[in-house]
Amino acid sequence: MTRALALISAVPVAIRWLATIVFVVLIVTLSITPDRGQAGDTVFHWLVTNTGTLLQKILHVLVYATLTGMLFWALESIATRRLRIVLALGGAVLLGAALEWFQLRVPGRFGSIGDILLNAGGAILGLVVALLLM
Repeated sequence: MTRALALISAVPVAIRWLATIVFVVLIVTLSITPDRGQAGDTVFHWLVTNTGTLLQKILHVLVYATLTGMLFWALESIATRRLRIVLALGGAVLLGAALEWFQLRVPGRFGSIGDILLNAGGAILGLVVALLLM
């Protein structure tokens, strides 16, 4: 485990940020894709209709846990651990809330307080894991 952590810590900051930004773009893209049942549906629509509600909720937690861990990892060059915690957790929670709010305006999608809480819970979980590992 120590060797794996050493390898993760050796990744250049630019690569850390690139990976984190790519992950954020993926989250945003999936969150703002309309969900309308029609001919030529997107892969996203197929995935949503074929993924049970419980699994969707678990994915909310896992995605935001991963995002928070990646943010904490990308922010490692910030010397103040407390600031890294605030930025990583705050960034993930704000993104999750903003995307849920935005989904209220996307056809076939809906935002919910419950999903915001799942996103925040995932962010907290990701932060705890990051703190234990880094």
